Amino acid sequence: MADEIAIPKGMKGRLTASGPFPLTGLRFKTKKKRPIGALVIRRLGGLMFKRIFIVAVACALAACGRSDQAANEAAESSLAIAWDEWGVPHIDAGSVEAASYGIGWAQMRGRPDLVLTLLGQGRGRAAEYWGEQYFESDALMWTLGGPQMLDAAYEAQTPEAKARLNAFAKGVNDYAAEHGDAISEEAKRVLPVKPTDVLGHMLRAIHITFVTRGDFGALAPPRKDDDEGSDKEETPGSNAWAVAPSRSANGDAMLLANPHLPWSDLFLFFEMHVKTPETDAYGVALIANPFLAIAFNEHLGWTHTVNTYDGADAYVFDVVDGGYRDMDGVKPFDEEKVSLKVRGPEGAMETRDIVTRRTSAGPVFRITDDKAYVMRIAGFEPAHLDLGGQYWAMAEASTLDEFRAAMAQQQMPMFNTIYADDAGNIYYLFNALAPKRKKGDAKLWSGRLDGADPDLRWQGYVQFEKLPQYFNPPSGFLQNSNEPPWTSTLPPVLDPSDYPADFVQPLMRSRPQNGLEMLMGDDSITYEELIDYSQTTRLTLPDSVLPDLIAAAREDGSTLMDRAAATLEAWDRHVDPKSKGAALFFFWLQEAKPGPGFYAAPWSFDHPETWAAGIADKEAAVAALKKAATMMEETYGALDIPWSALARVRRDGVDIPVGVAPGDMGAFRVGWIAPGEDGEFELIGGTTYVAAIEFGETPSARAILPYGNFAARPEGVRSQWEIFADGDLRSVHFTEEEVEAAAVMRETLDPALKR
Repeated sequence: MADEIAIPKGMKGRLTASGPFPLTGLRFKTKKKRPIGALVIRRLGGLMFKRIFIVAVACALAACGRSDQAANEAAESSLAIAWDEWGVPHIDAGSVEAASYGIGWAQMRGRPDLVLTLLGQGRGRAAEYWGEQYFESDALMWTLGGPQMLDAAYEAQTPEAKARLNAFAKGVNDYAAEHGDAISEEAKRVLPVKPTDVLGHMLRAIHITFVTRGDFGALAPPRKDDDEGSDKEETPGSNAWAVAPSRSANGDAMLLANPHLPWSDLFLFFEMHVKTPETDAYGVALIANPFLAIAFNEHLGWTHTVNTYDGADAYVFDVVDGGYRDMDGVKPFDEEKVSLKVRGPEGAMETRDIVTRRTSAGPVFRITDDKAYVMRIAGFEPAHLDLGGQYWAMAEASTLDEFRAAMAQQQMPMFNTIYADDAGNIYYLFNALAPKRKKGDAKLWSGRLDGADPDLRWQGYVQFEKLPQYFNPPSGFLQNSNEPPWTSTLPPVLDPSDYPADFVQPLMRSRPQNGLEMLMGDDSITYEELIDYSQTTRLTLPDSVLPDLIAAAREDGSTLMDRAAATLEAWDRHVDPKSKGAALFFFWLQEAKPGPGFYAAPWSFDHPETWAAGIADKEAAVAALKKAATMMEETYGALDIPWSALARVRRDGVDIPVGVAPGDMGAFRVGWIAPGEDGEFELIGGTTYVAAIEFGETPSARAILPYGNFAARPEGVRSQWEIFADGDLRSVHFTEEEVEAAAVMRETLDPALKR
């Protein structure tokens, strides 16, 4: 509930306990101590917020006529939010619990309908609120057993985790109660939300969407062998870099975060700055999640990329006499009937019953007369759902040792993690709740598995210490662009033979090649160069294939192929809006569909700095070029149309070209292109949050979240689309002085968490 009076905050000591994984060779930096017994005053507009830390608390409280308990509760519930000109909330809270409330409140102010829709889907009852289009999502949630486990998952949380979940849900509900006019009547049907809805959303967003990649059509698990030799990319993806002092021009470590996701639905990020007595952290959360997923604080920062992680397996059982043949004989399915309501167009409810079945290996996703198809998902269990606890510990860490201790909780089931800190350390972790498997390689586990074979059952999870990870490589840099961990620096530090055979083996695509070429080509990287590299429009795939393609097109001898060859030869191999030739290359790639065996000279881990080159089947490549060129002349009347005809932002009232391209073209700055409702091409996702951080005495950062935090941008909040189109990053306000100067809207809240 809104309150016009700022409440003084209490103070808790910074967590400084050393983690269980001491590392030799680490760099250390003296921590900045916070004043105790001092008075710190900061001004926001005409309001004065005071943080008073008093050793003799009892005397002060007696003067105020309040009990110790009441004063502590008031301090821990204190909450102020300053919104800057980019629409970023700076949440200043007296406790993590109050901050969680503020995160729920702020996300509702930004995208209320989406937050409520996602939490309704996490509940598994979205079709009841919004109709037929949500039934499949609900049925999948119940089939996999998600909603059935939510109460147990909540009870398995620590008291601190429950308090965070409760506070986030309360922030959502309180905002809805006070600002109902900002929410559609349809979205209100899910209210009030519950803490278990938040857990349900995490299951759906992280485990079902990312861990399995949503690939349930034929019960095929995610593609784990990755079509070796192919440049075809799946979404989502990302780029991540860390630069050590030995490779940075000014001797400070630097971090580049650059996730690539669709610009819609549960993939949207929410940018925020969260300050509590334990941390001062800035970054992004995935919408409807109550924690920062990619962030930096006063001492360190981290980012993620989607890794080549096999966390979901498909088992097939024989159906026998209404049951299934297991390892030790025929067993009955564990069955449950679930009744789901589906709202009709006029509001009438239809009840549909589904029967869920479970086996010893997991839930049955699909069943026929003779086969039962089962999906097992890592972490899809109550004991591994305290994602918030792990991420808050990451945000509160101030050393690499503390950060690794947080990562060792293994609550987040996946994502490469790249880290840098103000002591000069850089760190790579192939973070994965990786099943421990008795036999087989990645190819075996990417297929359908015999459910009755005991040797194909998981043996728990791989221990944190045994995951691929290292720090401070001799190269002075770390990077990942969704390739396996073995080339996260060059020369390589990790040896695939030291790790389980079911981990994906080395491969190299043209997007990570782009990043590696930039990093290896500059042994003294400035902060400005780091930003420039993140915005490069240069492609690398053309370097590998254009010489052969142009030569083969000229050998064809046709007038059309001569024009195509001339267009590609004149092209600068960039995707700036005015670049001509990029569109022809794009359409050729769609026709060529590079797969295994595409390159004449494939990349090899034996010579990791020698890139793939040449085209193996030149005849097929020319045939694809003919199709692309014919289509372009029929559709556009020319082969040399500018790249701006395809790569455009057409949303939120803007229609502007952007120098981005699909990653399979060898683009580092990624944008995914698809026809819009009117048939014209437009960007639908790719580059989302970009942040470049330099860890000096105080972190320096620039960033961009192109679509911003608001579904409907309020007055005073600036659009970021134009900055994105210009290939630039904008200011990040991190210090108190910066926040105070940039604030365009302020809120002082009383979460009333103890009442």
